[in-house]
Amino acid sequence: MNLLKIILGNQAPSTESEKRKITLGAYLLLIYIGIDLFFFIVNLFNEEGKPGSLFLGFAISSGCLLLLRMGYVNTAIVIHLIRSNAFAYYFCVVDFNPLHTGSYLYFIPCSLGALAVFGYRERWKGIGFTVLSYILFSLAIFNIDQFHPNNAHFYLIVSFMIVLIIGILIVVFFDRMVQNSENRILAKNEELIKANQELDRFVYSASHDLRAPLTSMAGLIHLAQRDQSEASYYLSLMHERLKVMDNYIRDIVDYSRNTRLDLMVKDVSIKILVEDVISSLKYAVGVDKVNIDLQIGDDVTVKTDMSRLRVVLNNLISNGFKYQDFTKPNPFLKIFTSREDGIIKVHIEDNGIGIREEHHPRIFGMFYRANDLAEGSGLGLYIAREMMTRLQGGITFSSSYGQGSRFTISIPVKSF
Repeated sequence: MNLLKIILGNQAPSTESEKRKITLGAYLLLIYIGIDLFFFIVNLFNEEGKPGSLFLGFAISSGCLLLLRMGYVNTAIVIHLIRSNAFAYYFCVVDFNPLHTGSYLYFIPCSLGALAVFGYRERWKGIGFTVLSYILFSLAIFNIDQFHPNNAHFYLIVSFMIVLIIGILIVVFFDRMVQNSENRILAKNEELIKANQELDRFVYSASHDLRAPLTSMAGLIHLAQRDQSEASYYLSLMHERLKVMDNYIRDIVDYSRNTRLDLMVKDVSIKILVEDVISSLKYAVGVDKVNIDLQIGDDVTVKTDMSRLRVVLNNLISNGFKYQDFTKPNPFLKIFTSREDGIIKVHIEDNGIGIREEHHPRIFGMFYRANDLAEGSGLGLYIAREMMTRLQGGITFSSSYGQGSRFTISIPVKSF
């Protein structure tokens, strides 16, 4: 069993910072226990020694170590720091010449130990004990009559203060480095957890959604072989299945590119990009029945990654066509922009079937389908949100079932 296991006992620190605090506190206690035990033995052979006080210090530190192991971390550390400062002050006062015995030096580990144990998150506790150590040092050692550049006492006080300040700066510097490293590790862990969860969902969904069109085509081929007079009809159905698979694969490629490729930033005209997307969708089923109302000025431009923005607009505009309600007398798709505090907002509004309210919280989830009427991978809106995050923008929506939907993407005018 290693030393850390002995120190922690049955404790399970929730964070690395808490684990570091417990470990440093325990090591500090063990060091003082060793020092007390050593000087206790030494003073048994010194007629002027005070082994009783040292044994008391040994007992207090041992008790603090037991408290720490039981989970009373802050209590144990605070008691130990008070005890170590008090004993340093006591020996400076009772020693005939503390400058020769070096008793005052114990104020340095008292202050630096407090800063190291409490760390940046609880820095005010560490600073408080550092101030306490310096006050006690000054009360025990400082002599106003000898505090003059002609006297060694002056240089002792000043040198002690300089060494203490340097020690404090070093401890604070390394603690900040550790803190920043922990934050980066936590951020990476969150990214890995998210990636693993997405991978699990991807494998499950891909195994189903990629096999489904193949299974359908295998069945259609079997039917076509049995009834060749309907072969043309079955071929058209197979073509539809292939289009579903192709769209699914395209979504996977878009997702992969978003996570792996660097941004290619340039000036982009929103109007030209939207017109290009609409043109690429003009042969989709039902597009000719939709009234397209485009209200975007020629001067609306942003500095962003055009390929990613194209994917986002393509997903939203194609959904506007796909989820139309052709039973209504005037199905429309309205696309317009607005500007707000350095942000260009592109609004894509339709009067289609809309989205039921119970689906709203999960609409941007990976592989989530809010509508069973149209086939899709369930990746479109998820990819749109992820890409807008990469573009330092955002995406929101409002929808009423049976009335239609409005999706809004927010793009910083100059974010790169």
